[in-house]
Amino acid sequence: MKIILIWAGWTGMSGVAGILTDLGYTHIICIDSTQSELTDKLKAKGLTVIIGHGKHKIQLGDIVIYSEATAECEEVLEARKIMKANKKVMVILNYFQFLGEISKYFSTVGFTGTNGKSSSTALAIHTAKKLVPNFGLGILWAIVPSFNIQSYVINTQAKKDIKTIFDYIFTGKNFLSLDTGTSSLIKKRSFFVEACEYKRHFLYLDLDYAIITSLEFDHTDYYKDMKDYLSAFDQVISRTKYKVYVPKWLKTIVLSSHRSIVPSKIKEVAIKKIPFMHLRGKHNDLNGSLVVALIKELCTKSHVPCSMSQIASQIKSFWGLRRRMEFLGKNGNGAKIFTDYGHMASSIEFGYLALKHKFPDKKLFVIFQPHQINRIVTGRKDFAKALNWYDKVMIYNIYAARENINDFISHKVFKKENISTLDDLGNTFAKHCSGAYTTDFDSITKEIEQTKKDTIIVVFSAGNIDYQLRKYFEK
Repeated sequence: MKIILIWAGWTGMSGVAGILTDLGYTHIICIDSTQSELTDKLKAKGLTVIIGHGKHKIQLGDIVIYSEATAECEEVLEARKIMKANKKVMVILNYFQFLGEISKYFSTVGFTGTNGKSSSTALAIHTAKKLVPNFGLGILWAIVPSFNIQSYVINTQAKKDIKTIFDYIFTGKNFLSLDTGTSSLIKKRSFFVEACEYKRHFLYLDLDYAIITSLEFDHTDYYKDMKDYLSAFDQVISRTKYKVYVPKWLKTIVLSSHRSIVPSKIKEVAIKKIPFMHLRGKHNDLNGSLVVALIKELCTKSHVPCSMSQIASQIKSFWGLRRRMEFLGKNGNGAKIFTDYGHMASSIEFGYLALKHKFPDKKLFVIFQPHQINRIVTGRKDFAKALNWYDKVMIYNIYAARENINDFISHKVFKKENISTLDDLGNTFAKHCSGAYTTDFDSITKEIEQTKKDTIIVVFSAGNIDYQLRKYFEK
């Protein structure tokens, strides 16, 4: 049995590769569109890694799991063609469908919201693996240093159970038709998962509990407006079996969006100051307060004594995520450099406030690589407002991801600003943000090297500049 994992520069799928390897699967082939830190690590682990799509021949019986961005790549299309031609069922799942299959057999907790999904997922996993006795598996979209520099955690004592579940997912067998001993695995262990709202992907999950961290209008290439966006969360709340944890101030927004929501299912959580040892910022207090409430509930349900002091002690020791205001190093002048995954205007503003609080006497230089065209077209005013807090602004090569500039040519903003290329958009966007635009990575490194010690440098990107910077500083 070969397992083919296909993606395009995405942390989530590399986490699947790691989980499968740790569970003992051996015939795994990883196909990514570009080389990255993640593919380098998978290769170092001994996995077969292919850079570029269309280079591997799919065989009948292969298991294919792919990311949303690669749904139309050569390997996925070939797998469907083979299945149809041979009239035999093959396991062909996108990442979210695969997570959905896993969730059916676990007591599943989903972490969602516009911002804070990865951070709250990681914080909950960090806490649950020590305090929740039935914790089994957790996965998110970010690398976590304290998770052995990976994006997932497997309870080593639960490996046998989890491997059995995965075997049945891959073979297509029905758990309910099995003997009592094996079917007793259903919902025995807990599964913590980052749940994405894009294209309503989180609806694949069979959720027992959910956390919603925040709600801002996002994914404008799919959702029509805020009402449409909120309707997706309505569906998640309606489908969650037990409780949905939300910040106290968010309950009014959630409830007013749709009358079908059962108010008793929503658990309001007051945001309190969390004495983190390694994190800062009010957004971390929010994530921490939600996780405290969840862990308390899960321990109570498991009939395991767990005091608030125990939860607080475990939660405050969390180190944070890679690319979440991560200290990358210093330049030759002693200027500190931070890197952050933030790609929303609110994230850039939160970053400013956190850094200014930590370094009140320093100037702040921001380098921002926009992620997707739609975000910067629809949210240009918000980005300009957030970026204008900083003393110096540079905009780097727009990471369009799954979007094509030609699909936006008729947009009123493009016509008004005479925009016809990605560079036109980058220059116009930079102008509105009082910054300079460049696609030249050497220009970025030159600016970083010249920055004086009195300035903090922060790079915001969900694109490829983070990997480029890490490779540069390794020299």
